[in-house]
Amino acid sequence: MSSTEARMPAKSVVTAQGEVWADKSGKTLYTFAKDEQNVSNCYGPCAQKWPPFIAGAYAEKQGDFSILTRKDGARQWSYKGAPLYSWIKDKNQGETTGHGVKNVWFVARSDDAPVSVFNRGNTQLLTDASQKTLYIFDKDKKDQSNCYDKCATLWPPLQASSNDQASAPFGIIQRKDGSLQWTLNSQPLYTWIKDKQPGDISGDGVKGVWHLARHP
Repeated sequence: MSSTEARMPAKSVVTAQGEVWADKSGKTLYTFAKDEQNVSNCYGPCAQKWPPFIAGAYAEKQGDFSILTRKDGARQWSYKGAPLYSWIKDKNQGETTGHGVKNVWFVARSDDAPVSVFNRGNTQLLTDASQKTLYIFDKDKKDQSNCYDKCATLWPPLQASSNDQASAPFGIIQRKDGSLQWTLNSQPLYTWIKDKQPGDISGDGVKGVWHLARHP
């Protein structure tokens, strides 16, 4: 382990969601959608269920990890401006039982996959970062998209950039036009132009070849 890695407040661990940040004991770290940039809005009963990831008195900023001061004076770690927390119901390393709770709590990803989840009744949908439902296409092949032109207008590929880092079960492929696209278990991922709100699944079953991307 390098000296830089040793100073990092969190470590990357492998989970069913891909690689996520965890504290030194291996407990998964989460972000809260109701927080603001470097400002925590989780106090009282919220902070009892979601303990803030506290920074030591002499801890200093490390890379994308910075430190905010909470209203009670405690110092809390944030990642890319998002305050970090653990979840009292996670007991073992790699558990992510807090992911998607109330559609506002999400794992702090250590890869770049722009994915999230949305709970629709008893079903947890895989979504993009803006919570648009993700789909797969039966006519695709492993790590190969067959959706172009009008198809790709109706079903926009989940785009990746050249600097993005992936971790299983997520991956990145190059499309015929040179653009990059995210995959799940080697299946290219798409949104559907007619879905407008989080939880919309109007693309599921279209023409019998479009289906919900199943959450890992």
